[in-house]
Amino acid sequence: MSDLADLAASENWGEGNAVLANYLRYLFKKIASEYNALDAGTPRIARDRILYLREDCACINTGLYTERYEDIYCLFEPNQREDRQPWYQTGFFKKSSPRLEVVDALPDRARFFDDPADLIYDHRLEIRPNIDHILGDERNLERVPEELRKPEWRLLLRRAFVGAVAEAEQRVAANYMLAVPQYFNGRIQLLLPLCLIGEEPELALALQREDGYYSARTCLTLDMAYNNARLIARPEASWVMPA
Repeated sequence: MSDLADLAASENWGEGNAVLANYLRYLFKKIASEYNALDAGTPRIARDRILYLREDCACINTGLYTERYEDIYCLFEPNQREDRQPWYQTGFFKKSSPRLEVVDALPDRARFFDDPADLIYDHRLEIRPNIDHILGDERNLERVPEELRKPEWRLLLRRAFVGAVAEAEQRVAANYMLAVPQYFNGRIQLLLPLCLIGEEPELALALQREDGYYSARTCLTLDMAYNNARLIARPEASWVMPA
């Protein structure tokens, strides 16, 4: 993992490159899902754009770049040991590397969205948060600041949440770039910063675009938000950046 972090443009990948490991895990799943969904009659040239697969090697586009904006690829070779997985990773290489000469058609980056408009917050659409689900769900509640989790402060938490959503809606209407796109369960969602007890956000509200409005059914920690958002691109909004 460290070799890829060293080859790629400088970025905060978290302790032990945990963000990078998560990125690769979900990238591999996305590529495998797309490739396996292809029809039997799909031309090889179309298959190669997703995953280059031959008897002697396989290759994917990592979606990452070097400091000089060269694409970085991951190369695999068949595993000769019968008791192991069929392929093993031989390394990460920039586009100009001689090691990639065995790949005659380098794959494209994985595509996580079809319409770029999905990445932009539309201030004309209403946000409809499912407050009872968000604040009543055990997983969501564990992400709330500890100061607001006490049962006797349930009403205070609800008021703080409603106020935080309203404030986030106003802020993102004034600056759409505060909305950070993330990829989750095969769909693009937008993340908004929620400030429940202070001036800095403690949570991210996940919005899913529906027919004429945004629904919100979950909140994420900032670490979770960054991990999900990094699948699409390196987030530029400072509020979601790792410390």
